[in-house]
Amino acid sequence: MCRLSYIVILSFIHVFLVSFSCYSQRKELDEEAYQKWRRVDSYKLSPDGKWVLYRYMYFDNDAANEVTRNIYYFYEVKTGRTSTLECSDTPEFFAGGEWIAYDKSTGDDVIRVARCLRNSKEIPLREGMELNPEIPLVAYQTNDTLVVKGLEAKDSLMLTGVGTYYLYDKDWKIVYLKREADSHVIYFGSRNKAGKYECIYRDNTKRLDHFYFNEWGLDGGFSFDGKEGEKGYYTFSLKTKLVEELLNNDKIGEMNIDTRSVRQLGTSKRVMFEKRKKAQAAKPKGKKDESFTLELWSWNDPVIPSQQEISGYRPQKLTPEKFMSDATNGKCFQLCEAGHPELYMAETDQPTYAYEKDETPYLDKRDWLHDARFDLYLVNLATAEHRLVAEALTRRVYWSPNGDYLLYYDNNKRSWVILEPGTFTRKVLADEIPYPLYDELYDRPNPAPSYGIAGWSTDGKQLIVYDRFDIWVVDLSGATDTYCWTKEEGRKRNTIFRLFNIDWDIVRVDVKGECRVMSTDWTTKNTGVWTLSPSGKLTPQIEGAFMLTISQQSTDGKTLLCTRQNYQEDRDLWIADASFRKMRKITNVNPQRADYKWGTMQQVEWTNYAGKTNQGLLYLPDDYDKNKSYPTIVTFYETHTPEMHIHPVPGLSHAMIDIPTYVSKGYIVFQPDVYFEIGNPGKSSYDAVVSGTKALIDRGIIDPKRVGLQGHSWSGFQAAYLVTRTNMFTCVNIGAALINLTSVYTGIREESGIPCMLMYEDWQCRMGTTLWENLDGYIENSPLLFADRIHTPALIFHCDKDGAVSYYDGRNLFLALRRLQRPAWMLNYVGEGHFLGARPAQKDWTIRLEQFFNHYLKEEPMPRWMKEGINIHERGYDQKYDF
Repeated sequence: MCRLSYIVILSFIHVFLVSFSCYSQRKELDEEAYQKWRRVDSYKLSPDGKWVLYRYMYFDNDAANEVTRNIYYFYEVKTGRTSTLECSDTPEFFAGGEWIAYDKSTGDDVIRVARCLRNSKEIPLREGMELNPEIPLVAYQTNDTLVVKGLEAKDSLMLTGVGTYYLYDKDWKIVYLKREADSHVIYFGSRNKAGKYECIYRDNTKRLDHFYFNEWGLDGGFSFDGKEGEKGYYTFSLKTKLVEELLNNDKIGEMNIDTRSVRQLGTSKRVMFEKRKKAQAAKPKGKKDESFTLELWSWNDPVIPSQQEISGYRPQKLTPEKFMSDATNGKCFQLCEAGHPELYMAETDQPTYAYEKDETPYLDKRDWLHDARFDLYLVNLATAEHRLVAEALTRRVYWSPNGDYLLYYDNNKRSWVILEPGTFTRKVLADEIPYPLYDELYDRPNPAPSYGIAGWSTDGKQLIVYDRFDIWVVDLSGATDTYCWTKEEGRKRNTIFRLFNIDWDIVRVDVKGECRVMSTDWTTKNTGVWTLSPSGKLTPQIEGAFMLTISQQSTDGKTLLCTRQNYQEDRDLWIADASFRKMRKITNVNPQRADYKWGTMQQVEWTNYAGKTNQGLLYLPDDYDKNKSYPTIVTFYETHTPEMHIHPVPGLSHAMIDIPTYVSKGYIVFQPDVYFEIGNPGKSSYDAVVSGTKALIDRGIIDPKRVGLQGHSWSGFQAAYLVTRTNMFTCVNIGAALINLTSVYTGIREESGIPCMLMYEDWQCRMGTTLWENLDGYIENSPLLFADRIHTPALIFHCDKDGAVSYYDGRNLFLALRRLQRPAWMLNYVGEGHFLGARPAQKDWTIRLEQFFNHYLKEEPMPRWMKEGINIHERGYDQKYDF
């Protein structure tokens, strides 16, 4: 099919889906509307910043996606023009962004082609070709022939007899192993000097093996097998053009070295290795007794049977001993015993130390600890001394770029700690920075995480670390004082400043140059981009009531691809210059939204029953009139205001209500933030949710006679707890909820086979103790045990294949309410899990949930399924949606 036909079909589909009817008569959101909603997908900025690639995909329309998934758009930044391209996979930029590689359909065949975006020239490619990211070159190997092909200049290269090869540098220099008639040779040189490659090693008596090359150091290594069985291990350097022997035949034989395990330490003459394992015949299992099956649960098993069954179980094999050999003095010694953890060395030329993370002391505690704990050891690579640094750590450990300091986060001190390995002296950053380095708002029992580190100075001598709001610079050696780079402006403004990092990883930071920082105003949740000077001056470039994300930037940093969104503004692509003075939207993902009632959203504040300032999100219908009464639904999970500028996507309900849909249909929706006190999750929820609802009632926003409550999973527990403590809600939907903590504590999460107790002791359920250490607390937070206090009509949602929360919890609550003769209905979508996955089930749930709330909050008639029920013979025949 030609491209024009595809575009015509695509246009027809979207025009058919998107109704441009009278704007003055906006419609309510419904299932038909859901199928029109799209997202911008597979977007990329070319490295040269000249092109933006993207496509549109529908959230809930498989038929439309069959067409749109193969239509890619190319936006030319300079001209603003957009062109299209058909391909069955995402095009890949290369050659600085001037070329793309993609799969092109030609009749019944699909071929790989390279296309020049500048002039639309296309060249067929072989499958598996390497693409040069900087210049128009491609490479491939057929048998022992290496071809490097220029797509524009006539500078192609063909080499024969090539074994292992590496292409490096921008213009693809080559280092390769060549098998000649009577020898093995290692050549290297420039691609443009065909036939003039330098030989760095040649041997006609040995077979080279395990050849490798490190581009960053321009060095590598190889082992060999001689004709007489002799072995050796060598390293080479393209800088010095030298080859050195690190392990000779005598050493390999004496130590029984497995040459495949050899690892050189930086550029030193030291290597680590393991011994060859002795081949062991597999022990026969004998005949399996299938007359019965026994499942044995043992108190000291490393993994319980339920987890073994789901994740598979293999007895842990001991890691082999590690040895060190130093070619400078001929010494060889054992570095680690069998069963040792992995060694982590700094990526430096001459590493002196390594560290180990030993999880062994905590393996038998995994059933009740959420985070994997480990003890940190420092290993001296010269003496093999293993020295304990810290215990029960949970966060990532770092070597400084120069390998002279070790950085770890100490959970007990709640601080980053810098260790100088040679003297074993520590610098605790909490002693130097006057504000917490741990998440002050973290409210789970497991150790609070840090605010993170931004990176290291370009010379590797300084650490850049965050507190809640600001950026700090720490001299690793202590030669200069620690200082706040942002001069505590973040704390003064209640604004979080973070250095921009396109790769979301630890980077080198130029503390002597101007840097870009991202901002989040914690009061308004507005985001922005600022510049930060070496002296700490902050200058805003852009800031507003939206969530701004820089997704990619050009190689020169002058062109940025961003997404921007808020409740009213969809998540479209924007292109910007480095100053953000020139910023324009390049996509219009959902123009049809203007046809629908959407409502407004605002952040509200009140003082909760714990005496603290509480925030939440309030959604109001388009035609909101403070003098009118509206139905209201209070729906929540944990915290919502930090995400207030994320644009919602309307759709069928998987569990919770779809907020834009309910607002579109005249509902007020309230989402209060909940922060928890360890050991009192139910009361914490009550203090926040009930106080917030009461505050909106007192302000005349909410009609106290028309307030529904909804929660699912963790908030399902909270909703169930709340209706045992208050009758203020007209009706409640309780979904997939924890109902009896005293029984669920020793339950099993069916999806993973893991015990539930870790959720209570160390994670989301926030009890923070065993059941027996706080029995009264577990009872207090078990809604089932107080079901007699529930007088709120309840719609319970819980499916029989729920792998996160036991289906029996939902059923037990229903049976309790049935016994107490309280209005209650339970919906079990047979075969579904914690959330609904099948679209027909989602559609049915969306209908019944809305009918439930409409009956109690809009005084609509009770549908027949609520009035009559659906017996086993009626299932699938009569859904009883009607009244």
